[in-house]
Amino acid sequence: MKTVLYVDDNPNDLFLVERACRNGRVSFLLKTTKDGTAAIRYLSGGGEFANRTENPFPDLVLLDLKMPEMDGFQVLRWIRNNPPTQKIPVALFSASLISGDVLKGYAEGANYFIIKPSALTTLIEIVRAADKFLASDSGNNEALTQFSEPSERR
Repeated sequence: MKTVLYVDDNPNDLFLVERACRNGRVSFLLKTTKDGTAAIRYLSGGGEFANRTENPFPDLVLLDLKMPEMDGFQVLRWIRNNPPTQKIPVALFSASLISGDVLKGYAEGANYFIIKPSALTTLIEIVRAADKFLASDSGNNEALTQFSEPSERR
């Protein structure tokens, strides 16, 4: 089973993504962490995340940008600088509409930059697109690209 790690400090956003995954009947396993430090522990298989049966290595990371202590850019940098995690697709998932954040996200190695939607129906479409992306052997980039900020900003 494919696994998505969603990292966000906002409990409401965590709840909404969990709900969208349930309502969208996705086939992937959703795992969540509440901050960047916990995300790195998860990705490293450290501490409470040591059991890889319960906490499988993710096939996609959805990463919020604005978090205390360690923001999404710092987590993304860590992912891209560590050989075991370098190849994991990362979608920055943010409410930020600041073009500098989009540019920096792509420069730091994000595969996608998705603006958090205000409507649950759109969020369901996004998690279904992630499901389609993960189900594709060739990594169907178009599934998530339709929700991503334009890649020509790279």
